[in-house]
Amino acid sequence: MNESPLEPPQTDEPWTGPSDWFKYRCRSCDHTDWVEDIVVDAFPPDEPGGLAAIVCPKCGGHFRYDPSVPVKRSLQHPDHSF
Repeated sequence: MNESPLEPPQTDEPWTGPSDWFKYRCRSCDHTDWVEDIVVDAFPPDEPGGLAAIVCPKCGGHFRYDPSVPVKRSLQHPDHSF
């Protein structure tokens, strides 16, 4: 059976489905990037009901979720999606 590269693989494994991707922005250097849910969920939220604050990969500043950009669901990094 041939599967299209755009379709998720047909499997019963729950971890092979699409991920939620959150847009993060650095408060110091304004660098932005998408962060996968597995990373966001691995760290405690920066405030109750919020999402994790992580370290900016560019400058080491505060990298936080940007709520002005909708969450995307994708099998791969949203900037690399077809």
